[in-house]
Amino acid sequence: MAASNDSSKYFTIGITGSSGLVGTALKDELSRRASVNGKPVRIVNLKRGTAPESLTQLPDQPEVSVTWNPKASTADEAMDLTVAAELDAIVHLAGENVATGKGPLGFLGIRAWSQEKKDEIMNSRTIPTAALAKVIAATPKPQSFLSASGIGAYGDNFIGDACEAVDESADITSSVGFLAEVSRQWEVATEAAKTGKNRVVNMRFGVVLSKQGGAMGKLFPIFFLGGGGNVGSGNQYFSFISARDHARAILHTLETPSLSGPVNFCAPVPCTNAEFTKAMGKGMSRPTILPFPAFAVKLLFGEMGEEMLLGGVRAVPRALEKSGFKFEHPNIDLAVQSALDEKI
Repeated sequence: MAASNDSSKYFTIGITGSSGLVGTALKDELSRRASVNGKPVRIVNLKRGTAPESLTQLPDQPEVSVTWNPKASTADEAMDLTVAAELDAIVHLAGENVATGKGPLGFLGIRAWSQEKKDEIMNSRTIPTAALAKVIAATPKPQSFLSASGIGAYGDNFIGDACEAVDESADITSSVGFLAEVSRQWEVATEAAKTGKNRVVNMRFGVVLSKQGGAMGKLFPIFFLGGGGNVGSGNQYFSFISARDHARAILHTLETPSLSGPVNFCAPVPCTNAEFTKAMGKGMSRPTILPFPAFAVKLLFGEMGEEMLLGGVRAVPRALEKSGFKFEHPNIDLAVQSALDEKI
């Protein structure tokens, strides 16, 4: 493969988790764009391995793959620093799925949390993030580190029929729940990258809607067969974002230097579980009359069910909107229809 004699001709983005739902959507959106920051895009898929791949230069191609070690304790053990110095940005999306595994509804990829699963969820986020932060601190570039987090950071503080909307200014130090603790530790793991020569964005993701995967991907066959219905009371809030808007928001963040720190990636009009159920039924022309009672959720899924299915956060994207981002799918009806129509 020919090497690039001038890496500055590209805007080079390193992506972890590039084969997942969010990474696939991001790469699809990048393929629709002629450039980022006025330059053609070069995607570097950062693939997990036990040792970093050594290169004198990145290949002069629009998409390449490079191996790195997410479990490394030092920067040079994590990634070849020559490679890292050619990256303009790292978008870190990798992490253990919070719900998949064997269990009562294993055929849907849903299970309760065992302690082993909880450890996998936590460690798969904090350890690789800390390794990347050390890489960024050790090199003049990347100048932007966009690391995934979640609106679970706000915890159970904002659950209830009369809960108020929450934005990035909220104090998360005392928020309650396992996912809140995961998000806190995940964001703490980025601290080493905050050297003053770059910016760090903690992307607090809402539920990304796509029939190709994630929560909606699991629910799609149930609703298709007419088995959809409210979960629990249906009054719990559901902060969502279409896969297309999510990918667009990541690119907007890459091109907007004023965005740093926590940024909520969710639509501006959060809905309740009942409103989501109604939108799914409407979009798929299916009845939604089979409820999933709260007692059954707790019995089958325990803590996971209480946090992810019966709990909710009414988050709003204050930082994105203030920076000028315009949502194509601001409400649940448009977001569901986009998810049903799109191939991402």
